[in-house]
Amino acid sequence: MKKLLAIFLILCSFMTHADFDSKASIYADLLTSQNLQNVKLGAKSLHHDLPDNVQLWDLAAFTIWSMNHNGNKEDDEFDDTISWLAKAIGESKNGRYQQLLSSQLKLAQSNKVKRYFKAAIKDLKNTEVAQFDATEYTAHIAPINGKHIRATADNFARIKTGDSLEVVLSLLGQPDGVGQYIRSYSRPFIGRQTFQNLRLSYINFGSMELRYEETHWIVDLKSKQTDADISAVATEYRDLLSRLVSNDVTQIRTAAREAIKLPLTDQASLDHIAQYIWDNQDTQDGHFADSLAWLCKVLSNSKNGRYKEVLATLAQKPIHKKITRYAANSAKGLTSEKPFFTPAIKSQTADTAQDAKL
Repeated sequence: MKKLLAIFLILCSFMTHADFDSKASIYADLLTSQNLQNVKLGAKSLHHDLPDNVQLWDLAAFTIWSMNHNGNKEDDEFDDTISWLAKAIGESKNGRYQQLLSSQLKLAQSNKVKRYFKAAIKDLKNTEVAQFDATEYTAHIAPINGKHIRATADNFARIKTGDSLEVVLSLLGQPDGVGQYIRSYSRPFIGRQTFQNLRLSYINFGSMELRYEETHWIVDLKSKQTDADISAVATEYRDLLSRLVSNDVTQIRTAAREAIKLPLTDQASLDHIAQYIWDNQDTQDGHFADSLAWLCKVLSNSKNGRYKEVLATLAQKPIHKKITRYAANSAKGLTSEKPFFTPAIKSQTADTAQDAKL
């Protein structure tokens, strides 16, 4: 993880001005991610779109250089990610990157990577052009052509299945979080297939999954975030938290694994998670109960005894067995620590709803 972070810091340290439009900015966010799976999705996006943006291709080339010089080659995603980057750059047909790929080919350790780099080098044309030099690379992801579109609840509600990425950006502006959405399907006579789709998050509204169809990214699923305002949470945790407290069970489980691996210890974020579990404890939906169980594990993994009492209380309630079992196990792994987290109880009156404390 430290080596992946080093890649990101190096990329940031070289920033100056370049003109990235809104969609290219999303691709650039993927390419500069600390998560190699996101970087791979960025490479796949270039492969799909073949954008006419030299700065974006330069960033992809620099990402290859950064991965080889600062990345963790033992990472399970390393070979696949750098192979996709090479494949995409080859498809650009821009001979500007021939020397870069040729030099990086010498650093390849696996036959798979060597194969993709050699194929990409063969695809590059016009090799007489000025060559890309990673050691002098500078880039900057500018705002959306100077426009500052602010997402609103009304516009988020207007987004529907089948809308294009361009429609989403025109209504909501640049997302607060960009990443991958793993979607798996079981198909007759084929078996289980896994697809790496695009995920956009808009803090305090929700997120959406987009799949690439023919020539465009289109919305496949829209998820709503809890009504709680998470804008006071530290910036670096908002995207993750927004996914942890969404109504998408697949997304919650994936985000919970990320939070556990991190590990997530930010108390403001954990308080929102604890409240979310409490608010939804009465669910009888098995899939949702499983997601809440994962959130119990996130609280336990934080090693913060503030959440022992609420987990122990949930373990004793007449609610879904999956929740009580994981709440009990999670509570056992914590040592009580004051002040305890006290969930707010939403009580309904005839005309209004008000929050009270236990």
